[in-house]
Amino acid sequence: MRHLRVPSAQTAHWIEHCKSRGWYQTGHRVQTIEHDTAIPLNDIAPDAEDPTWKGNTIIEIEATEKKARYYWEHLPNEIRDTFDDEFPQAFEIQGDVLLVKIPSEITGIEEDIAHAMLQQFPAVRVVCHDEGVEGEFRIRNLRILKSRSNDSSTETIYREHGHEFIIDPAAAYFSVRLSTQRMKTLEAITSFRKMKNRTLTIVDPYAGVGPSMALLYTNHKLISKAYVNDMNPKAIPLLERNMESFHKKRKQEGTYAIDCIDARELVRTKPDMIGCADVLLVNLPHDGIGHLSELLPLLSDESSLVCGWSIQEKQADILSQLQSAIGTTDRAMSEHKVEEVKGFSTAKAMFRYELVLTKKNKR
Repeated sequence: MRHLRVPSAQTAHWIEHCKSRGWYQTGHRVQTIEHDTAIPLNDIAPDAEDPTWKGNTIIEIEATEKKARYYWEHLPNEIRDTFDDEFPQAFEIQGDVLLVKIPSEITGIEEDIAHAMLQQFPAVRVVCHDEGVEGEFRIRNLRILKSRSNDSSTETIYREHGHEFIIDPAAAYFSVRLSTQRMKTLEAITSFRKMKNRTLTIVDPYAGVGPSMALLYTNHKLISKAYVNDMNPKAIPLLERNMESFHKKRKQEGTYAIDCIDARELVRTKPDMIGCADVLLVNLPHDGIGHLSELLPLLSDESSLVCGWSIQEKQADILSQLQSAIGTTDRAMSEHKVEEVKGFSTAKAMFRYELVLTKKNKR
């Protein structure tokens, strides 16, 4: 490949000179030759005799590939020059599915962007434009941009904390960002189990595809019974497959049940569940606190643990809201912990709460 040989001290100037004119061959490294630098040139760069080189020579040497730091380095020079810094820098990889929001101003090159992403991330199988979550079940509105081997399925295997489970961002809500929260839930329940000195029964009324159970139900020393539910019918087949997989990983027998109903109907439609739960997960950040009064009858008469999340304005008084919701029930709050999840949003905050509740006549 042709390279422009220049004194090392002039390297930055000549790289910029070549790039600004579209002559720089991307994807290859600048090389050092004795005290000079060799800059890779593409096919449209002028011949060696052109006065633009100001006496510097063009040499033929073997090119060395340069590992791109950013996906947009795989885009053609003309696209990079035209759109400059407008390429999306934020995206999320779930398993081998990449989700990205393509600004409307550059949808004309969205397939080029997707192709560049596939080049940059060899483990990614399909790239999707993400219009955001929609509807009651907060399912992502995805549009396939490009895939490998024409495999455009959005179902994928996701690995987290040493476990793997099946997700499908086009069928059921799932967030990579909540990975830390799932680990914190494990820590809270593990601490609570020590106080109980026995295995626990857990109810997860908003389970989605069951990511919390990867850490919890697989631990036979922690959980003996699990009831998982989600109102989204498209989540249930994935939840069933995941729970079956988690069950096989247990070293001792356990039991689990799966349902697909409105969580607020559990007490009325499943009276045998009243008083069954040692632990209740309330992973419904937009409405969970409002559902508490209808969920708390699921808790046992002994002390029980509630782990929940709520998305509200940063100045919201979450503890007062929790106290009001619990005050209408036969429960009392003996312990509480409320904290803001850092880095969630500039406009709103996600709050995590852990409550230890007892029956009022058990205090």
